[in-house]
Parts: sequence; structure tokens; C-alpha cells
Amino acid sequence: MNERILQKRLKRLGIAVAVISAAILAAGSLASFYLRNILGEALTGQMKSDADQYRTNILRQMDADLQTLDTLGSLLQYGDAESLIRRFGQTKGHNDFEQISFYGSSGTEAAVALPDESVRTVIEEAWKGNSGVSRIYQEDGSGRNIFTYAVPVCPEGAVEGVLTASVSTDVFLDILQDDTILGRTGYVHLISDSGKVLVRSSNRIVSEDLDTIYDNGYILPEEKEEISRAMAEGEVCLSSFTYEGSTYQVLLEPVSVNGWYLFCVQTMQGASRSVYDLMTNMRLISGGILLLILVIIAYGYRLIRRGNRELIRNTYYDPLTGAYNRRRFEYEIGPLIKKSCEYSIAALNVRQFKFINEIFGSRAADELLCHIRKVIAENVRAWEYYCRSSEDLFYLFLRDTDRTAIRERIKKIIDGAAACRFGGRGDYEILMYCGVVIGSELAEEDPDVQKSMTHVRFALDTARTSLKNNIWFYDTELHETEILENYIETHMNQALENREFKMFLQPKVDLQTGAVGGAEALVRWVPDTGNMIRPDQFIPVFEKNGFCSSLDMYMAEQACGQIRRWIDAGLCPVPISVNQSRLLFYETDYIDRMRELLDRYRIPGHMITLEILEGLAAENAGVLNEKILRLKELGLRISMDDFGSGYSSLNTLAGLKIDELKFDRDFLLRLDDKEVDRSRQLVIMNEIVELTKKLNIRTVAEGVETKEHEELIRSFGCGYGQGYYYGRPVSAEVFSEKYLGQKSA
Repeated sequence: MNERILQKRLKRLGIAVAVISAAILAAGSLASFYLRNILGEALTGQMKSDADQYRTNILRQMDADLQTLDTLGSLLQYGDAESLIRRFGQTKGHNDFEQISFYGSSGTEAAVALPDESVRTVIEEAWKGNSGVSRIYQEDGSGRNIFTYAVPVCPEGAVEGVLTASVSTDVFLDILQDDTILGRTGYVHLISDSGKVLVRSSNRIVSEDLDTIYDNGYILPEEKEEISRAMAEGEVCLSSFTYEGSTYQVLLEPVSVNGWYLFCVQTMQGASRSVYDLMTNMRLISGGILLLILVIIAYGYRLIRRGNRELIRNTYYDPLTGAYNRRRFEYEIGPLIKKSCEYSIAALNVRQFKFINEIFGSRAADELLCHIRKVIAENVRAWEYYCRSSEDLFYLFLRDTDRTAIRERIKKIIDGAAACRFGGRGDYEILMYCGVVIGSELAEEDPDVQKSMTHVRFALDTARTSLKNNIWFYDTELHETEILENYIETHMNQALENREFKMFLQPKVDLQTGAVGGAEALVRWVPDTGNMIRPDQFIPVFEKNGFCSSLDMYMAEQACGQIRRWIDAGLCPVPISVNQSRLLFYETDYIDRMRELLDRYRIPGHMITLEILEGLAAENAGVLNEKILRLKELGLRISMDDFGSGYSSLNTLAGLKIDELKFDRDFLLRLDDKEVDRSRQLVIMNEIVELTKKLNIRTVAEGVETKEHEELIRSFGCGYGQGYYYGRPVSAEVFSEKYLGQKSA
């Protein structure tokens, strides 16, 4: 490499370094200027805060003095005014009053001194019923600055005198010289709205005792004009003055009494400027060191900024789609909900999203979620928000409140989401369901984002029940259902303890003899209010929260107790069937608890039939059979309930050691449906009955509502029938009287 090329490269490098250095120095200067402005704003803010504290302390002092004087005035009715005031004056160590006077209706005064001219106005106002504070004036003889309080004396509700007290301005001086407020970085004078210094702090920059703040020209004429105007209108004013080459910031805060103002001076300003100048000189001298520091700072700032962006993204954004997460969504819409009820919130969910993950893989599922986010973003307007909460759940905050308009917008989003293709495949139909709550329909509730989100989730759960695209609006009926579900969950344990769950019995008729051969125990909730809660209202809730286990065990005990009462009454008891939930059946101490019930009530096990759902057998037939055999050792009988309501399997019949099979009521109801092939339905029922006979399993047909139904199941050879044709569920007392009255031993 020759010298010319080397020189060129060195020159280019020098220019680059110079440019970079100049840029860094310029950036440093701008940063210094910016920081200086921030410092100034911080000092100003601190001055305003401190001035408010001084003002509060002065007003608090005057309020306390007026209260003390008012209390003394209320005591005058209980004694001689002159004597009482003289005794109060002897306690001067406990108050700041210099001289106290009383002016009665006769015009005589109980004290010696007569008021100064400046006091007459507040005394006249006191005669009108208004307490007041006079302007500051000089006391005769001593020349001290004092002011006077005046309060009306109203023993019978009418003004009968005026009580006055003169106070030295030293009480204000003690407050103004409290350097704990300004932190020893300033001082405060009390001045009038004309600029006259009324109370002078001893801690000050200007050593001369100026009569007004405008003397000696420290405050410029243009500043004087602005200050005079602001004080005349009672405004807060920021200004400055220059003394001995240094400029100090000034804040004038109105006290709101007699035109008084607080003249606050910040003494830290001059020191800050010196520090700033020193910093500038140091920067010029140690440019190389500063350059390195700035580079390090810039690099650190870049890392911090990048880290902050990452932190904000992780905190407020969904990492997959880039949409807001629920926290940021609620943060944005919270103030809008409190401000206006003209809004709607929608919750969108993809139907069977877990199968999309399973069938097409997580990458395809993520593509779908990103596609949905894109479709939503294209359909939201200004001041509308959306977020991805979790998995496939999206929330939208819309400005529409018309149901038709909302439905059209949501349908457009759903149609757009359905256009997504997994890797070019379009053979899978994407279905979505949506819950919507409209703010204007919640006008009776306090505006709250959490309540709105709860309502929209409730509407979403309702929309989930459909097997197609569905949009469900939260309404009053849903709200009442929500309230009822809340009541159920919060009162279920207490209701069980109070025995509000009542056992009703529905007869099971022996089709060979026509006699009642058993009963099914059905639960009814009758609260103390007497308004019965239907099973279809509380059973789904209990199945979700697991309370069915406690309720089923309670019903098993009720059945055992009822059989014991029949035996003790000399009646011939009939077996009772009780439903047993999946959770209860698999509890480790379940069999021991059933044994304890049979022993406690001293009844044979064959009088209790435990009804289980066929879905229980699909989980683990081996474990289930083992538990069934142990229950049968206790004499208990096992029945499979609602056979045919789910995915019924003949393998279930072959594999389980059950004693009874109950046809679901839909078997008979479908025979009346014109869209069902009646002949095929009859063949299926007939063959199942024949199969159960060969397996030595008795059959019970539910849903018998007509004579035709009874004749049909009898022709098949069913063992028992149950339904409204024989009788509706009734209380245990009515059942005993109606069906067991003729069966006494």
C-alpha cells in the first residue's frame, strides 16, 4: 500500500472522527440544555408545592386562632365578659393573642384598648355575623406590625357583640422561617397585592430592608408590570430578579386573605447555573474522556432502550400476534367505559381450536391466530381496540351500540377468519362463536371494566352451546341467570347444611304386575324463601364446580333414612335409586362411606340402587368394574342411567357388571318425531332388551308418558317403566301415602 492511499484513508478517518466528535458534543450540549430545562421545571414544581404548604400553614394558623376566639365568645354567655377576658389573657402562654376586646350592644368595651381604623371594617362585618381578619397595621406606641381577628358573639342565635383579638405578625414569621419546607434552598416573604413587604423573612438574599419588592430596580419594569397585573387579579405568578449578577426564580402565591401574597425565592438557581458552567468547561477540557463516556452512555442507553422496548412488549403485547394483551386492553378501555356507555365489547373464540392444533400442528394454529388478528385489525376503527387474551380468545372494544351493526361487523370478521387456509388446504371449515355486551344496556350498573368483561365472557359461554357460527348478546335474561348462578355457588354449602335440598320420589312400575316396584330419588332445592330452584338451574353449576359429590352423598343418606322410616312405620319399603356422579364414584373412601350409611340406618344393601352414567365406563372399565364388584358385595345394586343419550356401546354392556339398564327418555320421544325412522328405532330397542335379558340385566324405560308408550315397552319385555304416565316426582311424604299406604306389614 503506497503512502498516498494511506494518507487518504487517515484523512477520511480523521474527518469521520471529527464529525462523530462534533455530533457527540452537539448532542451533549442539547442534552445539557434539556437537562437544565428539566431541572428548572423540577425547581418550579417544588416551589409551587412548598408555597402551597406555607399558604396552608398560614391559613391553618388563622383558622385555629379564629376557632379559639369563637370558643371564647361562646363562653361569654356563662360569665362576666370583662372577668372572663382578663382570665383568658392571663393564659397568653397558651395562645398568640396580644389584646382581646369585647364590644357589646351598648357600645361599651370590656377591654381597655380602642381599635385602630383598619379594624373597623372587620368589626362591622362581625356585627353582620361574619368572622374576619383585618389588614396588617402598626400598633400605637410600639410600632409593631399586628392584625386583628373579629368574631360575632351569638349566644341566642342573634349577634349581641363582637369579640376581637390582636395578634403580632411574628406568628407568620415563625411559619415563613420554617426551612424544612423549602429545604434550605429558598426563603419566603409575606407581601400585599401592591408589593409592600408585610412580614420579612430573616433568611434572604437581598440584605436591604426594602419597603416593596420593586425597590432598587431588582425586578425589571416589564416584570413589574406583569407581577402587578397578576396580583391585581389574584393569580399565581412566576417571575425572576437579578441581584449581584445572579438571577433568582420567584413565585408569587396568593394567600386568599386581604390580598396577601407569598413572595417565594428559590436560591438554588444561581448555584445550578454555576454548576452548569463548570460542567461545560470541564467538557471542553476533557473532550476525549467525555467522548468515551458519551459513547459508553449512548451504547448503554441503546441497550436500556432496547430492553425497555422488550419489557413493554412482553408486558403489554401478545408475543405471537403482536396485538395488545388483556392487561393493556383493559388499561386502554377502562377510562372510556367510565366516560361513556356508548360502546360494546365482543369476545371471539375459535370453535374446537384444540383439534386444529392436534390435526394441523401448532404452526398452522399460530398462522390462524395471526390471520384472525390481521382480519380484526382491518375492521376496527379509530378509538377502537382489540387484544388476544389467551389461546384463541380475542376481545374487541367497538363504538357501535346497534345490534344489527355489531352483528354485521362481527360476521365480517368471522367470514374473514374462515378464509384462512392451512398450508394451502381449504378442506377444514373454521367456525367461531362470539359473545357481545353493549354498554348502554348496562346503564343501571356502575361503569366498570371488570364487570363488562365478566358479562361478555358469560355471553361467550352461552354462544358456545351452538355448533355453528354464533353471535350472542348479553341481555337481562342472561344477567338474571348470572345472578342466580352466583347465588347458587355462594349458598350451596349453607343450603346443604340447612337441609334445603329435598328428596322427591318418582315411582318405577313393574310392567308384569302393574305395582310400584321402586322409586328414583330426585333432588329439589327449596330455599327458606320458598321459591324452588329447578334442578336444570343448579345441577349444571354443581357439575362444573364439583359440588355434585357432596349433594349425591347427601341424597344417598336421605334415601337410606327414608327406607329406615318406612320399615319403622311398618310399611313394606321399595328400593330407591340415587344418582352418583363421576367424581364421587372415584373418591378413595366412597365404598367405606356407603358401608357406613348402610350400617348406620340398618338397611339391606339391595334396597339402594346406584345409578351411574354410561360415560363413566368409557374412562377405565377395569377400575370401574373392580369398584362395582366391591359395592355389590355390600348388597348395593348398580344401574346404568340414560343409556342411549351419548355414544352408547354394546361393549359397555358386555364389560360392566351392572344389574340394571335405564333407557334414556329420548328413545320413546324420538318415536313421535316424524323425521325419525320409527321401525328402525323399534328394532334397536327390541334387540337391546333381548340382549339384556341374556346378560341377566333388568331394564327400565324412562319417559313413559302415554298408554301407547307403556304397551310398547311391555311388548319388548322391559322390566320397569318410569315417567309422567305413572306419576310425577312427589315429596317422600306424599309418595309414602300414595303408593305405600296399602302395603303395611
